[in-house]
Amino acid sequence: MKNKRKIVQVVRYYKEFDRDEIRDNGVGVEIQDFTDPNLSEAEIEKIKFFYKEEFKDLDCIRSMHGPFIDLNPFSPDLDIRKISYNKYIKSLKIAAELEMDYIIFHSQMHDGHLEPIMKEYVMDLNKELFASLISDVPEYKGYILIENIFEKNPDSLAELIETIGQPRVRINLDIGHAKLMDLTMEDWIGKLKDNMIYMHIHSNNGDFDQHIPPKEGEIDLLYSLLDKYEIDPILSLEYKKQNLEEELEKYI
Repeated sequence: MKNKRKIVQVVRYYKEFDRDEIRDNGVGVEIQDFTDPNLSEAEIEKIKFFYKEEFKDLDCIRSMHGPFIDLNPFSPDLDIRKISYNKYIKSLKIAAELEMDYIIFHSQMHDGHLEPIMKEYVMDLNKELFASLISDVPEYKGYILIENIFEKNPDSLAELIETIGQPRVRINLDIGHAKLMDLTMEDWIGKLKDNMIYMHIHSNNGDFDQHIPPKEGEIDLLYSLLDKYEIDPILSLEYKKQNLEEELEKYI
């Protein structure tokens, strides 16, 4: 099956990974095993070994969702900042070992609560953070993607990418998260288009983050906006699917 766009299948847990399904449908894969904050070292090694074997001779886009639960890498509390940083470093090393093209981190910014001086502080620490991550894990050659999570609008995320100033740090726009805010999809895409190279695709009823399939008309709207702004980000299907081949018909 030939897709109009670059499509990625999300795999939340390695036992759900189906190599033949990925290969036969011509899609990429985004693994999310390592978002679990309580994996033991033995479990991490087991999961890494599994993917190393499965990825052999599998030519596709590879991405990985990094940790996010309770992390704050720009916290004023140095202990919290250190723990968060070490989690980021560890995940980047895993991504390097698995030869990932992309790794995703949540922005963790609560921009609606930041006074100007605090916002400047957060921006400066983010700039230091990502420069250090790239320097400390030079073996990782792929992109680092920052995903909107708590942002009420795209302005602070656009400012963050500009402040960080690293060509390999770009944006993953999560349209399900954006839908929970009081702006249109075009507001987000129009603002972030220059640095948005990846998207999480899922929907909700406007109350909470449900991760349900896109509703009628949402994919058509998305495609019209991508065409309007002449961009072609990777589309990662971050919702449960009964049949991948049938689901991909929506994206032809």
